[in-house]
Amino acid sequence: MRYRIGEFADLSGVSAKTLRFYDEIGLLRPASVDSRTRYRHYLPQQFEQLATILALKNLGVSLADIRNLSRKTGSEKNLRELLSELKETVEQSIQTATQSLRWINAALDDVQTSKRPIPIVMKHRPAISIASLRAKVQTYADILQFEQELLSALPPECIGTMRGVLWHSCADSGSLEGEPFVMLKQQVPSRSFYDLKPLAPATLACAYSGLDDTSAEQAYEALRKWTRIRGYELAGPKREMYLDQMLEIQFPVTTENLQWQVAV
Repeated sequence: MRYRIGEFADLSGVSAKTLRFYDEIGLLRPASVDSRTRYRHYLPQQFEQLATILALKNLGVSLADIRNLSRKTGSEKNLRELLSELKETVEQSIQTATQSLRWINAALDDVQTSKRPIPIVMKHRPAISIASLRAKVQTYADILQFEQELLSALPPECIGTMRGVLWHSCADSGSLEGEPFVMLKQQVPSRSFYDLKPLAPATLACAYSGLDDTSAEQAYEALRKWTRIRGYELAGPKREMYLDQMLEIQFPVTTENLQWQVAV
């Protein structure tokens, strides 16, 4: 017994248009095509073939993969491999969605508890040449003296537009150690008074604040929370970049440890 395409479509629960498309892409060919009328005819066993296609499609297998599977020998082994790969993909999607949901919930908490939620952005910065002066200080304000000493020691024509401070240790560690630096746009004489070195390239979590202590601490706290939730590890000294009357606070981060439970 053979079924014309309309009958086969009605009995299988798919449209004739779908059957024509499956024929065109080589997924499910009709058993025969009338040379005169061009009518497609299907055999009863093709109901099971179509059911297999639809079942795999509903699992998320692409039509291209289903077609390739039908052309291979040892289809049971190939099907098992295909479904195992699909399982891994779905599991990864669930993990990603779970992480995204956690981050969205954290952002909602910020909106609900903060008058001014602080946005965090990720950037990648290449290496730059800097001159720097590392010092231990009693207060954050004390670092200004060393910044001025560094600027005064360098030829003005060599100083670039970028400057800031690398904080090797902050107040919460029990001591303050900062390293004011300036970008160099040309070579300068080497002196024992300051260091000449590259500032390493880095992936940075960044937030902006005013120059006052309260605004800066709010940005620091936002960055600590943001990196902790995402499981990033601190990958170097925190950076403060001066932007006229604004401060860009940067946390160099790494994601090498993907067991994301590390606080910075």
